[in-house]
Amino acid sequence: MEQENTSSNNRDFIISCALTLFAQRGYDAVSVREITEMAKISKPTLYHYFGSKEGLLKIVISEKFTPFLSLLEIASNYSGDLPNSLEKVVDVYINFAEINPICYRLLLTLENPPTQSDVHEVALPFLTRQYQLFENLFERAAENHGNMVGRKQLYAMGFLSLIHSVISRYYLSKEEHIPDQIKYDIIRQFSYGIYS
Repeated sequence: MEQENTSSNNRDFIISCALTLFAQRGYDAVSVREITEMAKISKPTLYHYFGSKEGLLKIVISEKFTPFLSLLEIASNYSGDLPNSLEKVVDVYINFAEINPICYRLLLTLENPPTQSDVHEVALPFLTRQYQLFENLFERAAENHGNMVGRKQLYAMGFLSLIHSVISRYYLSKEEHIPDQIKYDIIRQFSYGIYS
């Protein structure tokens, strides 16, 4: 039993080290050697747990972003009040960024990977699901707002970009908390564009 616990702790520590390195420098810039050195393990140990560096990234995305996607799915469920839905979505991103800043940094690096890279293939299902949730929100909102019809992709990209840009700005200025007013500013700025 104690061996299982040690094995689980070892696995979690490797994931934590990889997450930190991937978030700091991007997946492609990090070598297996760097991960093993930081985690103080051998390459065979990493391969035992994850099969490869790509397998490690799959586990990082699955374990760190699945709960986030579940919260986003709930928040993006349109119920007839678009500003309320947008506020819930922004809350999910801001809370995720404040509670899991390293995960959020990784999320930002995953957003635009080279299309011919391992990271693109691994991150694509997560990124696709994230955009689908946004598109579904705006498609359903268009039923109540005729001027929004046919623009769900543009709105999804624009809203997500605005959220990431604002949160990134706070990271760059090394502020630990994003003021509540910023959430309302994001929603107001975005809403001004879609309702006009």
